[in-house]
Amino acid sequence: MVRAACAGPDHGRLSPARFVYIADDQRDALADAFVAAAIEADSTASGDRLASTRERALNGPCLIAVIGRIADDNPQVPPHEQWVAVGAALQNLLLAAESFGYRGKTVSGARVCSQALRRAFALRDDESLLAFVALGTLKGEAKEMPRRSPDEVLSVFAPPA
Repeated sequence: MVRAACAGPDHGRLSPARFVYIADDQRDALADAFVAAAIEADSTASGDRLASTRERALNGPCLIAVIGRIADDNPQVPPHEQWVAVGAALQNLLLAAESFGYRGKTVSGARVCSQALRRAFALRDDESLLAFVALGTLKGEAKEMPRRSPDEVLSVFAPPA
């Protein structure tokens, strides 16, 4: 799956995406970081809220963090192109998981910007924690997700006269 992620478009071969697998024996440490991030965001968070936050780090059989390393000063590859490469790598990872019969869910939220998670993943100044990907086997029926139709997103180029 990560090999597929590495095959995504990457102008300048900057490799702006990286992935961190969180092993089962490290989930409690991640849960501690999630709780620290929740307290950072709201120092009055209730015990129930913190317990729910802790549980999120323990869910899913496979958990992978997605990190983007963006060079703001690259004259050939502007940041928006680097972010596209990170998104393409993430999408390739998810598509590869589907091809192996797994389902993936990407989750983020405000916590990914927290200092607690920046420290937990030892992020450099030019890195951002983008999201977590939970991978596993779907139980039950897949939810039908509303999607825009191709007619809504595709137009034909016609320069003004």
